[in-house]
Amino acid sequence: MNLIFRLIRVLILSLVRSRLDPLDPSVLHFRAWPFDLDINVHMTNSRYFALMDLGRTELILRNGIAKQMFKRKWQPVVSGSTMRFKRAIKPFQKFAVETHALYWDDKGFYLEQRFVANGKTLALGVVKAVFVGPEGIIRPEEICRLVGADETSPLMPDWLSGWPDMESAIEARLAA
Repeated sequence: MNLIFRLIRVLILSLVRSRLDPLDPSVLHFRAWPFDLDINVHMTNSRYFALMDLGRTELILRNGIAKQMFKRKWQPVVSGSTMRFKRAIKPFQKFAVETHALYWDDKGFYLEQRFVANGKTLALGVVKAVFVGPEGIIRPEEICRLVGADETSPLMPDWLSGWPDMESAIEARLAA
């Protein structure tokens, strides 16, 4: 992982920060360093996805899922993601990555990950994350139960209602 120092920081902060409910947001603060930039001198698109990984890591560490994950030999897996870029992150700019669960279905959690600076959204990503164990995909209701959270999912946001159709269409293309 090319973000080892940021990962170590996230791990340490997760130990001292308060516990989160699975629906509580996680917020991590960063600065765009020269090694985060592309030839256009703004943060490269792959770095957004790498920082989103750190946001999800912090969330599962602080909401208790990581403890269950290690105990039960589960692995977190991204099964789908999409990203929309609105404003570039410039060199040395400070920004935050806000991560929170939107809802879950019978297989995975849908998370929104927002890049924010000065009260403005710079980019927005949506990720479907699943946990896979020795017996296959772990149902989100079971995960919520094990961490002492409400097992009932919030309703899918209206603006995300096309996601299942998009997932099905992509899955069909993969099978072709």
